[in-house]
Amino acid sequence: MPSRPPTAMAPRGPLPAGVYWRRRLFVGVLALSIVFVIGRWIAGGDDGSSDDGAAAQQAAAQVQATETVTAGVDDGDVTPDASGSPSAEATPRLAQPEGPCTPDDVVVTPSVAEGQAAGADVTVQLSLQSLRSEACTWEVSGTSLVVRISQSGDQLWTTQQCRRAVPDQSVVVRRSVATVVPLTWDARESDQGCSGRTNWVMPGEFTIAAAALGGEPTVAEFALVSPSEDTTIDMKWEPARAFR
Repeated sequence: MPSRPPTAMAPRGPLPAGVYWRRRLFVGVLALSIVFVIGRWIAGGDDGSSDDGAAAQQAAAQVQATETVTAGVDDGDVTPDASGSPSAEATPRLAQPEGPCTPDDVVVTPSVAEGQAAGADVTVQLSLQSLRSEACTWEVSGTSLVVRISQSGDQLWTTQQCRRAVPDQSVVVRRSVATVVPLTWDARESDQGCSGRTNWVMPGEFTIAAAALGGEPTVAEFALVSPSEDTTIDMKWEPARAFR
């Protein structure tokens, strides 16, 4: 009976057939391994791109203040614990200024705490943050920022008439940590020259706006409550209270 011609899959050569089959198996496994490694590498590159995008979104979110510091308080270094080594829970040193702030880089956000009454000094908190610089220095004064208080669209008081109400000081403005500068409003209307002889404002709701000169204003709402029954409001002019 004549022998069958060898097929394309049948091993050919002087060596036993098992040797050729083992060689084919080795080459096949090696090829699959290479394909697997290349696939993992490509998938890993895609994951890295996603991580970079998430990191960019997180960095953008850090523009909002996560902490506040009061103007005039020394930043300081990390406070060491009793053993002399820095505490693991100590707050890292704040970013140091790279130079002076440009006015359009400074955002001034005003706020007035609840429960303050008409007929007495009102504390206004001005939170300062930078838009671009990690940290920069800024000279706070009545000529570098403006605060206005209005009611129903009518202006009642402004630092443009009472510039001395703004405390002159040099502060560090940061992007992620707000620097708070307190300002005192005497709860009166202002006039040219800030005479201090104007009317007291009545209890009610007010709008306050603040901005660095050259920057965009920020607006907030607040209310003043009625004075307590045992509070006496002196309606006479008090020179010591006037901001000139």
